[in-house]
Amino acid sequence: MNKRVYLLTIVSFVVGMVELIIGGILDLVAKDLQVSIGKAGFLITVFSLVFAVASPVLLMMTSKIERKKLTLISLLIFFIGNAIVVFSPSYSMLLIARIVSAASGSLLVVLCITIASSIVSEQYRARAIGVVFMGISASLVLGVPIGLMLGNAFGWRAPFVLITGLTLLSMAGVYFFMDTMFSKPAVSLMKQLRTLKNRRLLFAQLTSFLFLAGHLTLYGYLTPFLKTALGLNGN
Repeated sequence: MNKRVYLLTIVSFVVGMVELIIGGILDLVAKDLQVSIGKAGFLITVFSLVFAVASPVLLMMTSKIERKKLTLISLLIFFIGNAIVVFSPSYSMLLIARIVSAASGSLLVVLCITIASSIVSEQYRARAIGVVFMGISASLVLGVPIGLMLGNAFGWRAPFVLITGLTLLSMAGVYFFMDTMFSKPAVSLMKQLRTLKNRRLLFAQLTSFLFLAGHLTLYGYLTPFLKTALGLNGN
């Protein structure tokens, strides 16, 4: 299998980390910006909502842009979004930064999947897509622990410094190792939505939605809950 698939896996891992890495440091964010835990948790919610809505829309809007160029542009915007997080002086600025990161990140994940399936032979396509998704899965497992460790050691902005560094490395990897790749005709948004008329697809999507909603809601708020229950929140 083409080794560049693993580069795309790293990109998907970095994007996936951004969504939940803040989950382990919600209490630190809330305390520093003087907001409630619930309001800090909305930073995860808004990221997820924008991520879900933006990906099909942005993919259709950028369908005529060469894929390598689009990936680099998306990585640059993703870098800017996370750099703003590092220097954000207020909750409002942090919220805007999360929206920017989510929109660019959603496009990056879709690009990683489509590029991975295009640079391998047909017999390896399913495996390539699975490897890219492995990066996202790994980020869900490691995002909160990494955020918790770095946040408690160096402050809640430290995990995002790591993210910006990894994003720069990803940009270098894409620039030097990925080839020029022209896009294929995009599937319209209405055509994508019409696939939900298939009951099997609809219930498969609904099952995934309910599973991830329940899992990630607990995942995001588990750390501040445990700190409060154990009296480790500094109050």
